[in-house]
Amino acid sequence: MKINKITAVAISLYGVCSIGVAAQNPVDNILYSIQTNNVDIKANASSLVADSIEISSTNYLEDPKVDFEYLFGAQSVGDKWAIGISQGFEWPGTYAARKRANRSKMTALSYSHEMKRLEVLLKAKNLCLDLINANKQIMVQKDIYENYKNLYNKYYEAYEKGEAGIIDINKLKIELVDISQVLSELETNRAKIIEDLNALNNGNEFAMEIKDIEVYPVEEFLTLDAYSQLYMEYDPENNYYGQLNDALEADDNVAKMGWFPKFDIGYKYSNEIGDGFNGFTIGASIPLFANRNKVKAAKADVIANTLTQQNLQMTEMNRIKSQFAKAVSLKQQFESYKSILGDKNCYQVLEKALAGGQISLLEYLQEVNYFLNAENKMLELEYQYQLTMAELNKYSLLNQ
Repeated sequence: MKINKITAVAISLYGVCSIGVAAQNPVDNILYSIQTNNVDIKANASSLVADSIEISSTNYLEDPKVDFEYLFGAQSVGDKWAIGISQGFEWPGTYAARKRANRSKMTALSYSHEMKRLEVLLKAKNLCLDLINANKQIMVQKDIYENYKNLYNKYYEAYEKGEAGIIDINKLKIELVDISQVLSELETNRAKIIEDLNALNNGNEFAMEIKDIEVYPVEEFLTLDAYSQLYMEYDPENNYYGQLNDALEADDNVAKMGWFPKFDIGYKYSNEIGDGFNGFTIGASIPLFANRNKVKAAKADVIANTLTQQNLQMTEMNRIKSQFAKAVSLKQQFESYKSILGDKNCYQVLEKALAGGQISLLEYLQEVNYFLNAENKMLELEYQYQLTMAELNKYSLLNQ
């Protein structure tokens, strides 16, 4: 497969940046720990070893055969007996063809293991993004809660002096209750996310405190062509079907060689009426029936696997285009919100307006809630963008 120079550079930078950035982010430490401890990854690796051994065992010579016969004759003639040992083997080229098929099958198996590893690591990374998003939302809600609490204390002091009414006090109490409920739900959700991460880590403690991580990992944003090329080069499922196709084509050659005869070569010793005879034996089996339709079946398997891979590639390319367009849109929307809400000047302006009597408490609460909703929308856009980029850049996880 040819790679143009621009794409090759993008892929190279992708690999370097992914590793370098990840090493500075706590998410990388979490993923490394999960890769080390996850039960599914370990079990899949053990199955890979077992399956590889089983595949390699299909290309050995047949076990030697030992024959013994004892024939009873008339008393005047006497008995006779014979013993022999023989070794059967297929047409010599069959072993080389099967070796090529087995090599491709074992490579395909290694890609199936990478599929499981990528699945677990992507799930873990998405949980990390869930945790970061939850912490960002909690931080926003806590800031608003503290702001309302300070405002409540000021109004309560004014109320005691007869300078504020009970209605304003109750409005602030309601806001504090609402925010407390939201905080409680967010913290419950965060605890569930941490439980899920611990489960992926097989219950082992992480080397660092993961509860308060709140910085998203930096994601490289490549071109659409680069992402398409990354898929073709690194996607384990695509590579699995590619190697499986090589294995099936080799199996087709093995099936064709099944029409060649099999041989047995051996040694035999015979004792008859006191005389001993010994020598070599040779035999052959003609595959008139056993190999029937095997070649057709092998060819059909190659065609079916090729069509499956082509359909998978078409589906994934469309998905990549969709994810790329989604990422572009989310990034633009997030940047628009960030340019307005990033410095939080709106809250300071509202506080000054309230303190100067330019707006009432009700107007202040309404405006704060408006901007709070906008900030939550901004956080959701950032979160969705990170999830989308994690999907586009998922092959960097194979560098863990």
